Amino acid sequence: MNPPTAISSTSKRLAVGVFLLFGLAASGAASAADCLDTATQIPPPSRALAMATFAQLEHQAFGGQAMDAEGRLTFAGAWEAEDFRATAQDLAPWQRVLGYWQATGVRLRGTDADAATDSSEPQSIDNALSRIAVVDAPWSAAFISWIARQAGLAADEFVFSEAHADYAGAAWKAGLDETAGRPTRYAMRACDLMRTPPRIGDLACHARGTGAVYDTFDRIGEVLARRPTGGEALTMHCDVVVGVDATGFETVGGNLIQSVTLRRLAFAPDTRLLDPSYLPEGCTTGRPGCIDRHMSRQPWPLLLQWR
Repeated sequence: MNPPTAISSTSKRLAVGVFLLFGLAASGAASAADCLDTATQIPPPSRALAMATFAQLEHQAFGGQAMDAEGRLTFAGAWEAEDFRATAQDLAPWQRVLGYWQATGVRLRGTDADAATDSSEPQSIDNALSRIAVVDAPWSAAFISWIARQAGLAADEFVFSEAHADYAGAAWKAGLDETAGRPTRYAMRACDLMRTPPRIGDLACHARGTGAVYDTFDRIGEVLARRPTGGEALTMHCDVVVGVDATGFETVGGNLIQSVTLRRLAFAPDTRLLDPSYLPEGCTTGRPGCIDRHMSRQPWPLLLQWR
């Protein structure tokens, strides 16, 4: 893992230049200047670093699955339903996923130890049913919620949910409160990932699918601003940023190719901003100079930045 590097004044000027070139997002949740100033001048807080550390530990526990900057699987780890254990004392991946669900308050079969003990079914059958539940239920948001709890976040600082849109919406509204001068204890604000350099512990998010309607910061923000917690479905995925260097950053996410997966994302040349070629419309695959980002080619509109 490459350590974070200091952001030079030249890189900062380049980031500011790109930011101003595309214009300030007047409808954005947080002040654009707040997002950029925080990214370039303020180190991530200790709990952000803790989130990154817990994400890396879970990545190792799942066998170290990884994707390169072109969005291709370079190392296969253990998948969600497997009984892989690095040591006899370790939990199997499916048992770890059941633990993630506990952080959301949603119960899947097998998360209640007392119920499992009192069950008249043989343990092997109960385990099999629990593994089926893990496979059938998307758990990427549960993974993020579990990591947030492990890092010590409280209910007024993070919305622990099975839906990414719930905690992302709370971050959007926290940014609105900031802009309006209202107090908020929420740990994160919503920023435009294409205009804001990520820090360790921030969450990089995209709408699911290359044809997603909510493919820009403003479009996804329109939904998040009006959506109550537990409201209409908004298919999203978020990864935890675990490393930043001169050429890109690395994230860890759950339920990515059925595992906890490390993903590399590259910066655009001479910037600290995500390369536009990751966007579905960023460039035409096959044309000279266009890099095919494969599974990482997604709408990436949102960075949940630690305040």
